[in-house]
Amino acid sequence: MKILMTTDTAGGVWHYALDLAEGLLKEQVQVVLISMGPSPVPSQIEQVKKRQKRGLQFYHRSLRLEWMEDPWEDVAVAAGWIRKIYDREKPDLLHFNNYAHVAMGWEVPVLLTAHSCMGSWWQSVKNEPLPPAYGQYFQTVKNSFLAADAVVFPSNALLEACQDIYGQINSPKVIYNGLSFTRTPAISEFSSKMPIIFSMGRLWDEAKNVELLLRAAPYIGGEIFIAGEKGKDLECPRNVRYLGKLTRKQVFNWLKISAIYVLPVKYEPFGLSFLEAASFQCALVGGNIPSMKEIWGESMTYIDPEDPKDLAKSCNELLHNPDLCNLKGEEAYRRGKIYSLQKKKENYLETYTDLMHKITAPI
Repeated sequence: MKILMTTDTAGGVWHYALDLAEGLLKEQVQVVLISMGPSPVPSQIEQVKKRQKRGLQFYHRSLRLEWMEDPWEDVAVAAGWIRKIYDREKPDLLHFNNYAHVAMGWEVPVLLTAHSCMGSWWQSVKNEPLPPAYGQYFQTVKNSFLAADAVVFPSNALLEACQDIYGQINSPKVIYNGLSFTRTPAISEFSSKMPIIFSMGRLWDEAKNVELLLRAAPYIGGEIFIAGEKGKDLECPRNVRYLGKLTRKQVFNWLKISAIYVLPVKYEPFGLSFLEAASFQCALVGGNIPSMKEIWGESMTYIDPEDPKDLAKSCNELLHNPDLCNLKGEEAYRRGKIYSLQKKKENYLETYTDLMHKITAPI
C-alpha cells in the first residue's frame, strides 16, 4: 500500500503526520509526505531525515495554506504541484490533512482528516458565524467534506460542530490522535517535578487563550514558563518567563520537570499538547469546553476560559497541595494512555483498507 499524505510545517498537524508516517512505515506501508507552509526548521528537517532512512518520501514547498491571509494564488500553485507528485508517485490512496485540494477529481480513494477549521474556530472564539469575507474558504471546506470518500475528525465535538456549520459530511468518523507512551518514563520515575507551571502554543491564537493566563498570573503563587513565538505584544508579569519557540525535545524536557500544564483554551478540537503533558504526568488545567471534557473526563481541572480568577484559584490549589497535584498528574497519565499512537495507527490502517475495498469493489 502506498499513501500520499499532506501536512504543513506551521502547527500540530506536522507532529501528527510525522508520528503517523513513522507508524505506517513500520507496517511496510509506503508513505509520500507533501508539506506546505513555512520552510522547515532544523529540528523538523532532522525528524524527516530520521524517517527517510526508513523509506519516507518527502516534498516541501513554501506555499501559503488556505487559512492564511491571501492564500489562493499559492493554493492554485500547490494544486498543480501536488498533481505532478501524484502522477509521479502513483499512490493507492490520498490522505489530505488540508481542505483546499480534496475536490480535484482524484482517481484513487481520498481520506480527509479535519483537524480544525476557521468556521468552528470563529464560532467558539468569537461566538458568531464566520464572516462573509471568508466565503471562499467556507465553500472550500464544504466542498471537501462532500468530495472526500471519508472524513476523519479528532473528536466528536469537532464533528458535531462541523455538521452544524457546513451541513452534510461524507462518511464521517472519529479517530483520536495518539502518542507513543513507550518513550516516556513510568509514573514511579517522575522524581524531578518542580512546583512550576508550563504552557505552550501559538501565542497569537485567541483560541489558545494565553492572555487569560497572563491576566491570572499576578494572582498565581508560582512561576510560569511559556513556550511559543510571541506574535503580538504580550504582558510580562513578574512571575512569567517566555521561552521562545522550542524543539519538541526541549518541550518534553520542560514537561518532565513541570508539575502543571495550563492552556485555558476556548477552542481545541483535540489538543496534542495536553496529551504530551499527560505523558509526563503533569496535572492538566484546561478550558471547560466540550472537546476537553470528551477527551479528558475527570482527569483534567476545568476552568472558565473567560475568568482569570477561576484559573488562578485552580492553579494555586494544585501548587499548594503537592499530593493533589501528583494525583491529578497520575490521573492524566493513565487517561492519556488511552490515546496511544499504536491505536491511532491501527485505526487509520483499517480506514485505509476499508476505503480501498469500498472504492474498488464491483457494483
